[in-house]
Amino acid sequence: MLKRISTLLSSALLLQACASGVPGVIEQPKISIQNIGLQEVSLTQGTAVVTLNVANPNAFPIPLKGIQYGLSLNGHPVASGDQAQDMSIGARQEMPINIPVKLDFMQLLQLAPEAMKTRSLQYDLTGAVKLPFISVPFQRQGGVGVRQ
Repeated sequence: MLKRISTLLSSALLLQACASGVPGVIEQPKISIQNIGLQEVSLTQGTAVVTLNVANPNAFPIPLKGIQYGLSLNGHPVASGDQAQDMSIGARQEMPINIPVKLDFMQLLQLAPEAMKTRSLQYDLTGAVKLPFISVPFQRQGGVGVRQ
C-alpha cells in the first residue's frame, strides 16, 4: 500500500513538473493542427473534424484524459466543447486525436457577408489537452480564402 501511494505521489510530482516545463527532466506535449475537414452536413448544421497531433517528447508514456476546445470565426464564437478521452501517448510518440466540432449554419450565415467581402475567414482555435493533474493549453490562428 505504501509503495502504491509513493508511486502515485511520484507521478503527481512528475506531471506537475511537466506543467512548469522543467528543462531536461520533463517536457510538455507538443500540439499542432494536422487537419480540418467537414464530416457531416445538413440544412441547419454541420460537423467539422479537427485533427490534433499530440507529440510526447518524454521517455515515458503520458495518459490523456480529454480535450477542451473553442472555435471562433472572424472573432465570433461558433463552437465549443469538452471531449472525454481515455488513452495513453507512448514515450516519444505522436498520436492524432480527432475532435468533432458541431457548427450551427445560422451562425455561419451571419458571417457570410463579411467573409465574401474580405474573401477570407479568420479562425481561432483554443483549448487544452487534459492530463491527469494538469492541462496543456493550445491556440492556433489562421485564415482560409473564401470563393464566390
